[in-house]
Amino acid sequence: MGEKKREGKVETAIFSGGYLFVMIIDGHDRRSDAVGKYRTARKIRSLCVYAARALAMRARGIYNEGMKYGVIDIGSNSVRLMVSDGTKTLYKRVNTTRLSEGLGLTGKLTEAAMSRTADAAAEFVRAAEEDGCGEIYAFATEAVRSASNGGEFVAMAAARGVTVDVVRGETEAKLGFYGAYSGGRQAVLDIGGASTELAIGGEDGMEYGKSLHIGSVRIKDLCGEDTDKIRAFAAKTVEGYGDGLPPFDKLISIGGTGSTLVSVRERMKVYDTSRVHGAVLRREEIEKLAEDIHAVPLNERGAIDGLPEKRRDVIVGAALLMCAVMDRLGSKEIVVSESDNQEGYLRYRLGLIK
Repeated sequence: MGEKKREGKVETAIFSGGYLFVMIIDGHDRRSDAVGKYRTARKIRSLCVYAARALAMRARGIYNEGMKYGVIDIGSNSVRLMVSDGTKTLYKRVNTTRLSEGLGLTGKLTEAAMSRTADAAAEFVRAAEEDGCGEIYAFATEAVRSASNGGEFVAMAAARGVTVDVVRGETEAKLGFYGAYSGGRQAVLDIGGASTELAIGGEDGMEYGKSLHIGSVRIKDLCGEDTDKIRAFAAKTVEGYGDGLPPFDKLISIGGTGSTLVSVRERMKVYDTSRVHGAVLRREEIEKLAEDIHAVPLNERGAIDGLPEKRRDVIVGAALLMCAVMDRLGSKEIVVSESDNQEGYLRYRLGLIK
């Protein structure tokens, strides 16, 4: 690491993994030849974050240059694989298995849902191994956490070679917060299939985190697509976040609801992460998208560009739930992030957060 003076401004050069990252201490968008291709202060700041993480991990003896990590999120609606080099995400894959199907009505996971989800998790373990991942972690959230037979799923996954860490609701909120956090005062909203997490904090860490028993699949099970019933159920449930929440400047959406709404708005025939990450959705725009999709019969929604087949029957409820949370928080817009609880979980396993 070295420092130099330029016109009274201090720049810090960080060497990591053979690359030179330049941190602009005064916050101005100054460029150097080493990072000439990065043309905005935001991108330069991201590089500095990656470099700082690598240096911190190396100092603690938990970062091996060239090593890959696999993180499998066994969610209520889908199973996702993330492959990372420890400082940045290389790629993600998803398999929608609908683990929580029927959970809202019976309190139990079905044998079929458990089997297809355990199979998907095992397949992702094999894929991560084939890609050279030296460490592979798997965690499960609300569906397994709240089901009366959640232990059966954990055993089923173990029989397929997948060790599952079942995280608590507050921990899930924390993972989402640290996975998506990018600076300043932020609130992070994660609408899952069976639960919805809200976390708020700033540079000193998460100050508030709570998980509620409401999500896209649970809404479908309990309300179908009766929009009046969904609105009433969502508004009543999100009161559980309470009053007097910590202040925040930006509301972030992680998970499939925000990304799907952006994909539909942009009429994406092929999903494009670069167009989704950082996209802004306005409150009235979200409700209009929900109403437009609801107006199309379920068996005709395949004609809607950007709407994945396995989200056609849950996106209306999820979008209206997002509106209910925004109303509760007094937020007029929400920013969509592709960084989420998988990045947060890896940081947790590497000891970067507690």
